Amino acid sequence: MDAFVELSAELTGFSADELRSTGLVEEYRALADGAPDNEIIQLWYTGVWRGVIPGERAYAEGLAWKAVGAAAPGTRAPGFGSWEQRPRRSAR
Repeated sequence: MDAFVELSAELTGFSADELRSTGLVEEYRALADGAPDNEIIQLWYTGVWRGVIPGERAYAEGLAWKAVGAAAPGTRAPGFGSWEQRPRRSAR
């Protein structure tokens, strides 16, 4: 496992496989490798890097949404009445 993914997994509480499944590891490594821990955490959870959204998928793949079991607003068509359903719980 590479050092950036290993550190990111430790900092975020998500597994290396979960982080890789976002498809953002390479993009985030290029931005944040060697950055302070708090900035790496912010990048993974919010999809924002120093006030800039690094790519169109960053917002949708933010770990904050996965942590609460919801999709980022405006990223998926939930369908009429979906607001009635509770968010899915992860296996955590």
